[in-house]
Amino acid sequence: MALSLKETRAISGPANVLCDFLPGSGHSSWKGHENFATVAAKAGVGNYWPGGSKKPAISTLLSQTLQYKRASFENLILGIVQSGLLYREKQGKPIATGEIDLLNGHIIELGFKFPELWDRDFRASLHQTTTERAREHVEQADAKQRQQSAEAYRSQELAKLKDLFFLLNAQADRKQAGLMLERLLNQLFQLFDLNPRRPFSVVGEQIDGSFEHKADIYLIEAKWEKERLPEAPLLVFRGKIEGKSTFTRGVFIALNDVSDEAKDAITRGKAPSFFVMNGYDLLMILSDAVSLTVFLEKRVRLLGEEGRVCVPFTEVHW
Repeated sequence: MALSLKETRAISGPANVLCDFLPGSGHSSWKGHENFATVAAKAGVGNYWPGGSKKPAISTLLSQTLQYKRASFENLILGIVQSGLLYREKQGKPIATGEIDLLNGHIIELGFKFPELWDRDFRASLHQTTTERAREHVEQADAKQRQQSAEAYRSQELAKLKDLFFLLNAQADRKQAGLMLERLLNQLFQLFDLNPRRPFSVVGEQIDGSFEHKADIYLIEAKWEKERLPEAPLLVFRGKIEGKSTFTRGVFIALNDVSDEAKDAITRGKAPSFFVMNGYDLLMILSDAVSLTVFLEKRVRLLGEEGRVCVPFTEVHW
């Protein structure tokens, strides 16, 4: 297949970039010595290497490969780059990202794009020495191991909190159960690094606690009543939030949920600044079915976009 005029003109681009990647020749007795001739032979196009002056010879090699064995063009280019990485490293002049970018541009002009040359990790590695890359791999492996250990620890602690939650549900002394619930929630928020604050008082009111997520402060109110909550406790909680700042948010934890009338009334005529978490929501978090931070992000988005204070767990796209 004859080369087009565009290809004929463009072939000099990659030839110029690749010229410094490898020597043009070498003595046949040199063990392990790589040059353009040996790489071309490995790619199955050795007969297209004419020898002689290096730059014209590279242009001929690329042109002949494109014209007569186009399917081998990618293997040839990648072979030159791979051997060039080792050769240039030994020469103390490692191949730079800019050279690969320039080569990619010329290859695109020829109508090709080779994914290996665009690989993000490969291109990033060109900025580093072998020692730096090795150190980075060790650091990444350590970070991954720490993350896995942290996730395993969190799962174990969630299981303990879940068992405690079931015990509190069955406890006869509901006042004591409520106090233990506050501790459970505090431990849960600590487990997700939300910097919780235990219950505190300000002038004229009691706050069940607070936590911080993505630089936002959330006040907490927790109620564990036998029946679904009426509107009044929600209105009181909304007043506590509105009395702090325009950017304070809240999470009302109503373990037995809130009444239908309260769900309607709490949003009528007002922009809600909090959302309700019920017992099923809490159980799903303690069961590790969803991360607490993901839960918060999803519910805040629904609050911000749709003004929804109460959303059944099954209606949220996790």
